[in-house]
Amino acid sequence: MQPVEFEREARRRLPELLASLVDDPAAARQVARASADKDVDAILDAGGWRWLLEIKSSSSPGVVATAAAHLASIEAAGGQPTLVVPHMTPAGARAADERRLNWIDLSGNAHLRADQLHIWVQGRPSAFATHGRPSSAFAPKSSRIARVMLLEPARWWRQKELSERTGLDAGHISRIVRRLGDDALIERDGTLLRPRDPDLLLDAWADEYRFDRHDIITGHLSGDGVELAHALTDGLRRTGIEHAVTGLPAAYLLNRFARFRLVSVYVEGDPRESADALDLRRNERGANVQLIGPYDSGVFDGGMTVAGLACVAPVQVYLDLLNLPERAIEAAEELRADAGLWGDRG
Repeated sequence: MQPVEFEREARRRLPELLASLVDDPAAARQVARASADKDVDAILDAGGWRWLLEIKSSSSPGVVATAAAHLASIEAAGGQPTLVVPHMTPAGARAADERRLNWIDLSGNAHLRADQLHIWVQGRPSAFATHGRPSSAFAPKSSRIARVMLLEPARWWRQKELSERTGLDAGHISRIVRRLGDDALIERDGTLLRPRDPDLLLDAWADEYRFDRHDIITGHLSGDGVELAHALTDGLRRTGIEHAVTGLPAAYLLNRFARFRLVSVYVEGDPRESADALDLRRNERGANVQLIGPYDSGVFDGGMTVAGLACVAPVQVYLDLLNLPERAIEAAEELRADAGLWGDRG
């Protein structure tokens, strides 16, 4: 849905939606009105509060952060600054909560706080179809752009340099960069660009990342933990198969987070061939090995060798940890808290 079209839809539906949230039927008969003096898109009185509404057609964490900064400047303008979006994504909700920003989506979810009021509604699916929406900036090949920029978040890039680094043609780069710009995830200095905030870019990517899109073969090999990781990668090295560990083994290598059982390894080509080369006993139950055929070779970009083991870049480790069992979520949080994903910006 285009921004102007969504703003019209929001103005039409907000009175009834906000009335139901604050249990004020009278508000449903009021019409949200534009406000030039308060620098917001609409104002609505409901539940004894005046709601100052900023309407955006995207809930990208970059858009949310930008809206929060704008609404913070009018917080003392006699109302409750509130962001309105079609459907709030998890990353957008995190960005809003970190900034204590009220929000409503037209799918019926909300997080509203005011004096003696706290409303939190979540879990309602998007009521907005995505037909005609541009392809995701985080589709398999497209995500190479985010990965490259997050490997060096302080660096200013030219689109030509991104094309050379990622192997994507100029047209593809231009479309994805435009999309990232629309979602307020990059900043520009003339023809140069870089992440506006690497945390926001990573959160937006994590929202759309699907580990199960990879081609994954599970099974069992003798051994455990780091010893198994070394044995497995030694076998892959002997057969000449490009590989790199991810998930819990990588988290252990990077910051010594907890021992682990499951060894997850990206392998070049068909993971079934790697499984055969390793004599992997394939099974789901009791599996201690994941051989992952990546949906795009970009997962190997930025890889490093740690303690003798090839490892994907920390950003890729983080994304994978969010989708793995055992203590993977804790490991992801620890990796991020430890500032292990990127250095200081220049």
